[in-house]
Amino acid sequence: MPESLPYIQSKDNPLLKRIARLQENARARQEEGTTILEGWHLIRACAAAPRFGPVTIERLVLCDEIADTAETRDVLASYPQIPVQRASSPAMAKIGPTSGPNAVVAIARTAPGTSNHGAEAEAFELWLDDVQDPGNVGTLIRTAAAAGATRVCLGAGCAEAWSPKVLRAGMGGHFGLQIETGVDLDDRLRRANLKVLALAADGEADLFGMSLVGPVAVLLGNEGAGLRATLTQAAHVRARIPMPGTVESLNVAAAGAVVCFERVRQLGGRRG
Repeated sequence: MPESLPYIQSKDNPLLKRIARLQENARARQEEGTTILEGWHLIRACAAAPRFGPVTIERLVLCDEIADTAETRDVLASYPQIPVQRASSPAMAKIGPTSGPNAVVAIARTAPGTSNHGAEAEAFELWLDDVQDPGNVGTLIRTAAAAGATRVCLGAGCAEAWSPKVLRAGMGGHFGLQIETGVDLDDRLRRANLKVLALAADGEADLFGMSLVGPVAVLLGNEGAGLRATLTQAAHVRARIPMPGTVESLNVAAAGAVVCFERVRQLGGRRG
C-alpha cells in the first residue's frame, strides 16, 4: 500500500469531517480549490488524465471492506504516490458506502480555468447559460468530452461544475477537457474569435444544413426558458434541430448531444 497514514476509526475524525464538508458545501470546495471524487471510476479517470494525474489527488480514504479487493490492489499499485488511509465501516459510513467500488473517496484539486480562448483550428466549445440541473450539466460535460470538445464554459446560474452530483453525471468527462466556471458569456461572445452558434427552437438555420467544421462554440440555455435574448441576438447564427414529431423541444442535454455528434459526423469521426 502507498504511504502509510493513521487508521481512521471514529466518525468524528477531522479528515472525515473535512470530506463531509467538501461533499456538502460549494463554498468550501471553491475556497479550497478541491472536490471529492467518489468511487474508483472517477479516481482512475482523474489519475490517468494528462492535465490532472495522481499529483492532483491529495488523499484517498477507503473502507476496510474493500482494502484487499483486486481493484483496490490494482489502483494502489498503479499510483503508489497517492497517500492512502483506511477507515472502519462505521467511520466510512459518515462519508459514503462501506462496500462495493464506491467505498472509497479522494480529495482532489480542481484544475484552474484558462483565459486562453483563442480560435485554435480544433476548438469546439459548449457554453452553458443558466443550466441548473446537476444531471444536465454533468451529462453535457460527459458528452462534450466524448465528442472531442476542447472546452465547456459555465455561465451565470449553472449548477456547480465540481459538485458531487455533477461529477457523478460527468462520469470522468471533467478530466478530458477544459472547464471554465463563472464565465460572463455576454462578454465572451463580444470578444469571440470563433463562430458562435445559439441553439434555439425558433432558430432560422437548420442544424443539419450548416457546417460545424472549424472553430465553433455552441450556446445552450436554461431547461425551461432557453437562452437569454441578449445571447441569441448576439450569436453569429441561431440554429434549430429539426423535429418532425409531436414535441416542441428536447432536454438540453439531449440537444447538446445532437449538436456534438453532428459535428463528429461532419468530421468523419475524427477530432478537430
